Amino acid sequence: MTVAFVTLFLGLTLGIHPVAVDVSPEVSSVRIVLDGREVGTADGDDGWRVPVDFGDGLSAHELEAVAYDASGKELDRTRQPVNLPRSPAEAELVIERDHSGSATAARLSWESLQTATPRQVRALFDGRPIPVTDPRRIELPPNDPASLHFLRVELEFSDLVEATVEATFGGTYQERTAAELTAVPVSLAKRGDEPTLEQMEGWLATADGSPLTPIAIEKAPADVVFILERSAQRALWEAARNQLLQWAARGWAPRHIRDDARYQRALQHRDPSGTDRPDVSFWRREMLLHEDQVLRILWPYAVRIERPSSAPLELFPRSPDHPPADGGVFWILSEATPPETADQAAGETQRLADAAAVAGMTATGRARRRAVVLVLGVEATDSSRFDPASVRNYLAQLGVPLEVWVVGKPSRSTRQQWGDSVRRVADTTSFARAVEDLARRLERQRIVWVPGRHLPQAIVLTDRAQGLERVR
Repeated sequence: MTVAFVTLFLGLTLGIHPVAVDVSPEVSSVRIVLDGREVGTADGDDGWRVPVDFGDGLSAHELEAVAYDASGKELDRTRQPVNLPRSPAEAELVIERDHSGSATAARLSWESLQTATPRQVRALFDGRPIPVTDPRRIELPPNDPASLHFLRVELEFSDLVEATVEATFGGTYQERTAAELTAVPVSLAKRGDEPTLEQMEGWLATADGSPLTPIAIEKAPADVVFILERSAQRALWEAARNQLLQWAARGWAPRHIRDDARYQRALQHRDPSGTDRPDVSFWRREMLLHEDQVLRILWPYAVRIERPSSAPLELFPRSPDHPPADGGVFWILSEATPPETADQAAGETQRLADAAAVAGMTATGRARRRAVVLVLGVEATDSSRFDPASVRNYLAQLGVPLEVWVVGKPSRSTRQQWGDSVRRVADTTSFARAVEDLARRLERQRIVWVPGRHLPQAIVLTDRAQGLERVR
């Protein structure tokens, strides 16, 4: 590998940013390409750094660096996605060689969403461990340039976050092959009318009209990311309290609740609401997503991580995945407690639109059926850097449906900001309908796999497509 990105874009990016690369000595220049268009050329005079404009609106990109020698011959190229899901940590290698062509060292660069520095770096050269005294530059043992060699470096940032990078060099090895596929989310117009691959021939194409042949269509599991606004959880408690009080006033409740000893005790005290936080366990087995649909919560408070050699990163803490066996949506959101990092950040201003953008990007990470639900109270405030219109457009590009549930009466500004995605869920009954409608829409989603590496907005359905629509 003769060229590698030093600047790795793991977070949401727009505007102008310097892009730096690291190169081997034989490289004379590096052409920087964004979405197929050259945006600059780096060389030693500018410190192998080029400013790149990612635009003033959120969009998915592909950034490519192409290395050339002094004669203009292409030596190597590397790519990285921007504003698309990435691993929580990534690393790249550049091999140094002496005058005889023997590899002498490997320069290592990395980015992590958790910590700036790995707590441990391990290296194996031709299957044997080698010492790592400087993780940025790993000395290699003596080796024969005429033989094939394999270097593997493992970086450990925490118990859950690791990165691995490999390089193969020497001998006659010159090529590297990798199967590349793109997942395209679609929705069936009618439930159960799923086309065959043969029927889908000619249904998908790139934006410039090049046909794409589907190689698989699957009903993958579904990921639903809920963003829980601060006042929304209190509004959910109030909806639960009001429902319990209504049942108490009428002396009637659904059988599974009416026969519950806790409800009977609450009636005797004439106050089923209990304390400020009512008992919502009555609804634990209600308002369930479907069997293969998993939810997680993203908290709208950014936790800032300082990095000595790069711009700071901001993380929005998230909950573990919750399958339906854990409980229903109403119960999980009502009982949710933010992790310590989110709790510490909760005193800061909420960034709802920013969190929705991050949620949309992460929802595509496992190439599954997907949706993002922003749950708001009527007192919601937002101090996001991205505006809702830009976020809605970005999620539509990614193929991530966005729903905005307001627990109460939506304000005019909320409807203006979030448009047709706004839905009122004022009580437990309307909340239950919203959950079931969401689950049914997810049931109609499918993932179609096409060959090649394509940006999500670069794939369209042709006029020949029947009974399918792109997920937006």
